[in-house]
Amino acid sequence: MVRLPPLQLINITESIAPTPMPNTQSPYGRSTPCNGRLISLLRRQLGWTQSELAEKAGFTESLIAKAEASHNIAAATLKMIAQTLSEAGMVVSSQDLSADPAALAKLFFLSTYEFGPRCLEVNSHFISNDIVIHFAGDPDVFPFAGTHTGIDAAKRAFAKFYEVIEPPKDHSEVENIQFVSTGYGALVWGETWAHPIGMPMTSPMKFAIKMDFKDGLMTVFDDRFDTLEGAKLFKKSM
Repeated sequence: MVRLPPLQLINITESIAPTPMPNTQSPYGRSTPCNGRLISLLRRQLGWTQSELAEKAGFTESLIAKAEASHNIAAATLKMIAQTLSEAGMVVSSQDLSADPAALAKLFFLSTYEFGPRCLEVNSHFISNDIVIHFAGDPDVFPFAGTHTGIDAAKRAFAKFYEVIEPPKDHSEVENIQFVSTGYGALVWGETWAHPIGMPMTSPMKFAIKMDFKDGLMTVFDDRFDTLEGAKLFKKSM
């Protein structure tokens, strides 16, 4: 589990912008992009080489290398890899291996600009009904702050967010935001010009978001930002 401190960003330099994938299982006869980072992570946790995983799963080493590079792999192959890792004690499903967290994180993040409070609704195909939403800050200052558990509470939290916050008219900032897979989840960080309604900022605010996924569904959305600076902006807007 990756923990983000309230006011600090995690220093990661790599970025990713892959093609989003649905969480549904593909037919066995077809191939699907896979979560290569997670396969590699679990294999290394077991102390296996690519050759050893290939032998145990009944595949060639080149196929395992292809899977860990997140190329298209047959769904039946991913199911066998997941089964092999599970039998060795790893907690993983074929859905985990056929959903790229960074791609889903980017898809969700972009939808927060385009659809606002409807972002959960339009992405319902990869949102868990038991999702936990956390917004940093004091609820007495930020109406949306706190931990919100379950899809209905999550929708109310985003509704409150967009009652007081508006994204900038120019969404070009998204081009500089980083999306990185951590295996079971994704980290999103950068700077945003989103501001209290009617109170544009003179400089952007840093933020970091952690999203967790299980079986191809988002289970956690944890949004951290500079709450001190945010409180100053809210005080001015009030």
